[in-house]
Amino acid sequence: MSDSPSGSTTRHPEADPEEPPGDRGASTRSPPELKVSPKAISWGIVVFVAASVAGFGALFLYTQDLSASLAGFRRFDLMWALPCLAFATFDWFGGGLRVWLLLQPLDIDVPYWRCVEISGTTAGLAYLTPSGAGGGPAHLYGLVRHGASVGRAAASNFASIIVNLTFLAVAGLAAWYFGAGSALQGIRVPGVDIAASTLFKWVATTFGAVAAYVIIFAFNPRPARAAIIKIFGQGRRVRTVLRWLHELHESMIVYGKAGKGWLTLATLAGTFQFGGRFLLGWSVIRGFGIEAPFVEVVILHILLQFLLYFMPTPGATGIGEILAPALMAPFLPGSLVVAYTAVWRVFLTYLPVVAGGGLLLKWVRDDRRRLAESLASP
Repeated sequence: MSDSPSGSTTRHPEADPEEPPGDRGASTRSPPELKVSPKAISWGIVVFVAASVAGFGALFLYTQDLSASLAGFRRFDLMWALPCLAFATFDWFGGGLRVWLLLQPLDIDVPYWRCVEISGTTAGLAYLTPSGAGGGPAHLYGLVRHGASVGRAAASNFASIIVNLTFLAVAGLAAWYFGAGSALQGIRVPGVDIAASTLFKWVATTFGAVAAYVIIFAFNPRPARAAIIKIFGQGRRVRTVLRWLHELHESMIVYGKAGKGWLTLATLAGTFQFGGRFLLGWSVIRGFGIEAPFVEVVILHILLQFLLYFMPTPGATGIGEILAPALMAPFLPGSLVVAYTAVWRVFLTYLPVVAGGGLLLKWVRDDRRRLAESLASP
């Protein structure tokens, strides 16, 4: 969820003739203006925490055994915290690789480790904003701060959206093709009484359709534009969506000329980035000493990532705390539902928020301090 449509800019991706072609080195220009203010980040933290508390409150009510739920935390073997942490960092390193690959056809020279930092801050702010809306501005801020022009940074952000949608759509449909249905046979989602295999099929198909539609629009917007206007009219929100999709199309023109191979490599880098999220749930459940079937657990967490991707709360908080134990219920005793969900959330979401959000706030403070010093100097 780290790249969002809200990351668009009002400038054309190719409209930076005044910038040197290479965008080389660290930025020496004035610190970039962040489109999501520190105050907005603070409110995101408040909503994030409140939704998390509400979600866990609902879980405690569901289990109806507070003492047993709290005792469940003691069953987690801390040795498994190491692989959990490793899988959690895949998001940063895989995301950094995706960012670095997408910068190559734009001739932007940002070192890989800086791209890892940008990936981390993007994930941190995405988790703190509804539907990951802050991921785009954080991506732009990080790239401009490290020397990229705004137009080229916007082009890479839109390309990153395409890459993420493509990877997740292919991963879901491939998992289904190679046996997700049979692996989830007999597992039902509590509360809604839907077979997990049926839910996976619906979600994977829907996600694939959405991804295909966005990709088709990116490369050939006219038919999709006509369909959107015919169905939804030409209201203000529709015009906003169409403007964002037009910018997406313009970005694809940039990559279509010299970046097809880089787009492919960046899509493959999703195996590293999202693979850590898929494997994290299995490592957490093993940390509680449960011999759960590897394939079934991984497929359930692919499904979970689909379900959480577009959720409207920051980091899907309050929703993930309900969905995760519901999907994992066949493998978890009631006493471990809360503990499992909490540990999974810590590695998947809470640590990235603390690390990525903290680094982003440090960047903002440093840039404001440098700006104040430059204004104060004669």
